[in-house]
Amino acid sequence: MLDSRAVTEVTVYAADHPGLFSKISGALAVAGASIVDARIHTLTNGMALDTFWVQDSQGGAFDAPHRLARLSVLIEQALSGHLRLDAEIRKVRREPARLAAVTVPPRVVVDNHASNTHTVIEVNGRDRPGLLHDVTGAISEHGLQIASAHITTYGVRAVDVFYVKDVFGLKVENERKLAPLRLALLEALAPPAAPGGGGAAEDRREAAAQP
Repeated sequence: MLDSRAVTEVTVYAADHPGLFSKISGALAVAGASIVDARIHTLTNGMALDTFWVQDSQGGAFDAPHRLARLSVLIEQALSGHLRLDAEIRKVRREPARLAAVTVPPRVVVDNHASNTHTVIEVNGRDRPGLLHDVTGAISEHGLQIASAHITTYGVRAVDVFYVKDVFGLKVENERKLAPLRLALLEALAPPAAPGGGGAAEDRREAAAQP
C-alpha cells in the first residue's frame, strides 16, 4: 500500500511503558510529520518496536536532513519528558483553508469477538496534527496496554485500530470500564477548537452508546 507513495519510515526501539506510542506520535506531530500508517509491536523482552510511515505537509517524503535531525531530537525529548507535548502540538494545529470545512463524524467501536486474546478498538475521525497522540493517550490513561495497532489515513479521514489488554493481560469486557473509555476516545477525536455545548456532548454520549 505504501510503495506507491512518497513516505519516510521512522522506527523507534525503546523500553515499553504506558503512553510510549502516544509520546512518539506527539513528537512526530510537533516535527510537522503527518502519520499515514503505523505499526506498534510489544516484545517479550520488555521493549517496544514502533514503526511510523510519515509525510511532510505537502504529501511528500519527510526526508530533508535538517528535519529528520530535528525529528530525532524531538522523539528523544518526548521520551525523556523534556518536551511539553500538549503545548507544542497546539502550535502546529493548522491546515489549509480548503480542508477546514471538511468534517468526519467521530465513531468508536469496541469489539471483544474479533480476537481471542485482545479487545479490539476501532476509532474513526477527522485527521489532524496530534490526533494519534490524543487517542492513544486516552487509551493509556484508562489503564490499557496497546499490544499492536494499525493506523491508516484516507485523505482527512483517520481509521485507527488498536489491540489492547488491561494491566492483568486480559480483555476489557466490563461495560463499566468500556463506557468511560468510549467517551474519552470521542473527546480525543473531537476538533480541539470545537465550542462546548450540550448538543455536542449529547452527540458524543449517543455515539459512545452504539455497539
